[in-house]
Amino acid sequence: MNSDNNLYSAILSTRKASDDGSLVVYNLTKGIDFSNPKKVADALSTVFFENDATKWFKVTGDHIEFLPKYKVRVLLSEEHSKLMTETVNDFLRDLKEKEVSKKFSNQIGDISTNEEKMRTAVGLAAIGSFLNKPFQRKDDKIEIEDQIFTEMLGSLEVRTPSDQDLIDWENLPI
Repeated sequence: MNSDNNLYSAILSTRKASDDGSLVVYNLTKGIDFSNPKKVADALSTVFFENDATKWFKVTGDHIEFLPKYKVRVLLSEEHSKLMTETVNDFLRDLKEKEVSKKFSNQIGDISTNEEKMRTAVGLAAIGSFLNKPFQRKDDKIEIEDQIFTEMLGSLEVRTPSDQDLIDWENLPI
């Protein structure tokens, strides 16, 4: 646990905001050990979500609004491209499956339940909705998580110092 706290602190210490506040950069090109990409990805998703992504959302009851005031850029070295690819993929997966799901679980559950109730009020759809109720509710929750996640990606960049995009847009965890 101590090494996880050290990694969290090391990543947080790389966080720098621009003078005008329009960009936050996590420069992970030096000082971070990428020998365990999953640990780095987990720590990065926690640091990013707690310090930045949560500020991008306004939650009112069951309503979630995405209102980013700045972008975040994560810089990763080009030296270990396979490890970087693994780290980025794990980071995005952790971000969606752990952070988004955990932070907005009540709202996601309430939204999907309300959508299900609306469907059941519509003629023949009520029968299908009743028969598929457990499956439909899960699909609704995943769809809402995917929407929140993809909205965040509009304000998040993962790049190399030479400006190469490291997000595999064709294989996002959605």
